[in-house]
Amino acid sequence: MEQDRKPDMYLITQDFPYGPIEDSFVKPEYPYLRERFHVSVIAAELSVPEESVSEGAVHEQGIEACMISRRQGIRDKLFSLMRFLCERDCYTEIAAIIKSRQKIWQRIYRALMFGAAAETFYRRLKKKISLTKETRALFYFYWFDYKCFGLTMHRHKFPHIKIIARTHGYELYDERELYGKQFFKPQTDAGLERLIFAAQYAKSYYLKKYRRQDDEKYPVYRLGVSDRRVTVEDRRKAQNGQELLLVSCSGANQMKRIHLIIEGLAGVKDAAVCWVHMGDGKELDALRSLAEDKLADKPNIRYEFTGSLPNADVVAYYQKHYVGCFITTTQTEGGSPVSVQEALSFGVPVIAVAVGELAQMVQGNGILLSENPSGDEISRAIEQMSLCYGTESYWQMCERSLAIFREKFDAQRNFSAFAEELVQIMQ
Repeated sequence: MEQDRKPDMYLITQDFPYGPIEDSFVKPEYPYLRERFHVSVIAAELSVPEESVSEGAVHEQGIEACMISRRQGIRDKLFSLMRFLCERDCYTEIAAIIKSRQKIWQRIYRALMFGAAAETFYRRLKKKISLTKETRALFYFYWFDYKCFGLTMHRHKFPHIKIIARTHGYELYDERELYGKQFFKPQTDAGLERLIFAAQYAKSYYLKKYRRQDDEKYPVYRLGVSDRRVTVEDRRKAQNGQELLLVSCSGANQMKRIHLIIEGLAGVKDAAVCWVHMGDGKELDALRSLAEDKLADKPNIRYEFTGSLPNADVVAYYQKHYVGCFITTTQTEGGSPVSVQEALSFGVPVIAVAVGELAQMVQGNGILLSENPSGDEISRAIEQMSLCYGTESYWQMCERSLAIFREKFDAQRNFSAFAEELVQIMQ
């Protein structure tokens, strides 16, 4: 009977399954992990107050989960910092920062805070799960960040554990960090069995930057979404009217450059367009004001800001409405955004900028903009999409979107293959 027992896995997330941030990323993958492992989820960066979380609601979903608080008092921070100053990794990083001769003091401060946070997480994780040298488990960090570093830093104390991490964007690219440098990556890498990339572009960046060899330690396993069983014939039958329903879905922040969509719509002269943006963020109010200023006097343009929507509601929107085109004007995209994957799974053409993996997601199924498009370029793309809407060339783009989805982003295939690799690691 013991041989039939599933191996233990600790899945370390930011807020899944308690909050909305990772819902569209982790939730589709979770069932494939649970089929093969006894999975305990540990949420360490809740986006909502801990007091507002309903443990019962999570357990009703059949998810075994717990939280590790990220709150720290001054004494706790100082204690973690003193502990971290005893680690060799601390001085290896400081030496690399000094050698770079760039933003030395800012980067040293940031590195020390990173290391102290890693030490705090490690101590709390150890206590939460009663981690000992006899523990046999796979630790799967959904992000290649300080939490992962916290455990790899102490990896030598636990001979029977395995550690893997995914890496996405903010914890991979230097330009996404406050002082233009990611911290402790070589040190964290040394403690991993696998570092998983969600896109080939991200892998190529990492291997080049850190001079790593392309071997089995650095596989690409794309994320994925469920097959909606949509056909082009379904879309032909469902089309109604000539107004183009244009959808965007992202956080309302500076990096996503949603203001460019508004500027593009402001330049659309004749096409009838309804633009719906799904997502919330600190710039949402400013974007509402900009849209009111730029679009209120345009009778051919309608628009709506839905605010934040759970992934299930985003999917439901595609099922209830005939989305004509998806658009993203993001400044950077190191992975394969789930928002675009969802559009592809419904056979929706895409307008996107030529950054990161997006260039591989728009190939004959839409319009690829330049990396830094002007409002005029976006206007022309929207008008071009509107002009071909409902024609044979449009249906061909729909067919191509479905083909790209089935080739690269089918959740069942992607997550099954990934989960099987994790099983092999534990054998």
